[in-house]
Amino acid sequence: MAVQERSAQGRCVCVTGSTHGIGYAMAEAFARAGARLVINSHLPDNGALEKLSALTECHFIQADLSTVEGARGLVAEAAGRLGCLDTLVNNAGTFRDVDFEDLESENFERTFDLNVRGYLFASQAFVKALGPDQDNPSIICVGSTNSLAAEKNSVIYDTSKGAVLMMIRSMAVTLARRGVRVNGIGPGIVETPLTRKGLDSGDTRRILKAQIPMGRIGEPDDIGEAAVFLASSGARYITGQMLYIDGGILANQMSWEEQQ
Repeated sequence: MAVQERSAQGRCVCVTGSTHGIGYAMAEAFARAGARLVINSHLPDNGALEKLSALTECHFIQADLSTVEGARGLVAEAAGRLGCLDTLVNNAGTFRDVDFEDLESENFERTFDLNVRGYLFASQAFVKALGPDQDNPSIICVGSTNSLAAEKNSVIYDTSKGAVLMMIRSMAVTLARRGVRVNGIGPGIVETPLTRKGLDSGDTRRILKAQIPMGRIGEPDDIGEAAVFLASSGARYITGQMLYIDGGILANQMSWEEQQ
């Protein structure tokens, strides 16, 4: 942990969609590692600003990243508040899938506007805001195991996360000569305020845990320190990669035995 603390000390980080859940856990991990922060939501800060300000310098910017103007504006304001930005963490996302027969263009547009377009234009603004001699700038995009493995009745969300995976690779190749690293984190099933209702529905929690090799649902804190590592000098030769944090879900073949 000491290496991570030194590598993030004083570095300037913007984490989108970061007032709760995975986004907040990543922001908190950066704060504990000594980074200066901008957090974001399209809603009020939900007390996150006060909690993180007890750990580090932290600013909250309310912005809707589903619009190009919102994405670009957030990054520009974040760089202005902190003086520069060393790392952008694209995390803000949404899930709007319904039964396949009931899908409408609005479901598609609202999902892709935030999950894909928001990531792209926030990243573009980040690169434009970089100084000429900035050390180890990086972009981290939060994807999902759904970028590689499909989920029933999740066609639009799965497709958006597949797009994020290719965006990471393409931006990494495009920006490498400019010294900008681009990587992703692909969470599996993680308990957050957004997923808790579904996990607590019927026997869902037991059924899912039985299929995860490590035998438990993920927690937001499982994601946070991975983000700090990917932004650190310890990851200076890592780009174009998606780090899946899923308790072994993607590594697991179908079992011939009844799961306990």
